[in-house]
Amino acid sequence: MRLSVAVLSIVVIGLTIQSQEKFLEAEELHPVSLSSAQERLIPQTEKSDSPDSPTSKRDTSQERSPADEKDGRNVEINPITGVGTVSATNYQALTGEDRWRLYFKQNFTTVGAYLGMFMGSVLDQVGNQPPEWGKGISGYGERLASRFGSGVVQGTIQASACAVIGQDPRYIRSASEHTWSRAGHAFLYSVLTYNNEGKPRLAVATLGSYYSSSMIATSWLPSRYTPLGDGVRDGNRQVILAGLSNLVQEFWPEVRKIMGRK
Repeated sequence: MRLSVAVLSIVVIGLTIQSQEKFLEAEELHPVSLSSAQERLIPQTEKSDSPDSPTSKRDTSQERSPADEKDGRNVEINPITGVGTVSATNYQALTGEDRWRLYFKQNFTTVGAYLGMFMGSVLDQVGNQPPEWGKGISGYGERLASRFGSGVVQGTIQASACAVIGQDPRYIRSASEHTWSRAGHAFLYSVLTYNNEGKPRLAVATLGSYYSSSMIATSWLPSRYTPLGDGVRDGNRQVILAGLSNLVQEFWPEVRKIMGRK
C-alpha cells in the first residue's frame, strides 16, 4: 500500500510538471500574433526568391525531418540498459514531445524498461534482501514490485527535473574514435550531461533523481531502512552503476554490428 501511494504520487507530480513545461514551450514557440506574422511573411518571401539571399543558402543539415519526428529517432532506447542514447556527433536537443516519448519508453514500453528491474529483483531474491520479506513467491513479488516502484519514481523525478532545468536525461555518446577516450567519456558522463544548448553541465537532475528515489524507496522497505543511511548508500551505487551502464551504451553500435554478423 505504501509503495503504491508513493509511486502514484510521484508519477502524478512528475507528469503534471512535464505537462506544464510542454505548455510553456508551446507558448514560447508561438508568441507572435497572426497579423504580425503575415506582415513579415511578404518581405521574407520576396527575399527568398533571390539566389543570393541568406534564406536560400540556409544550412539544413542539422534540421529534423518530419520522418525523424514521426519515427522518434531522437529517443533511441538501449535494449540492455533501458536508457535513452544520442551521439555527440549529431546531437539534437529534446523537444517537449520528445521528452514525453522518452519518459514512457524508458519506464514502461520497451524491453530495457523491465530488464534491469527483473535482474535486480532476481538478485534480491537470491540474496534474500531484505530478509524480512522471506524467500517464498510472495517475497519475490514484493521485491519485484519494489524494484519497479523505485525505477518508476527515479525515472519520473529525472524526466520532470530535466525538463524544468533544461537538461538531457539521455546518455551522450562520445564523438571520439579512440577506445580509451570513449571509455573515460562513459564514466565521466555518469555525472555530466548536455543542456538544451548542447553544452556539458553537471547532471544535477539525474544525480538528484538517484538519491531522492533511493530515499523515497525506504518508505515501503522494512522500518530498519533509513533515507539518510540506506537511501544515500543506494544512491551512491546508482551513480557507479550508471558509469558501467554508459560503457554498454558507448560501445553498443559495435556490439550490435558483431551480433548482426552471427
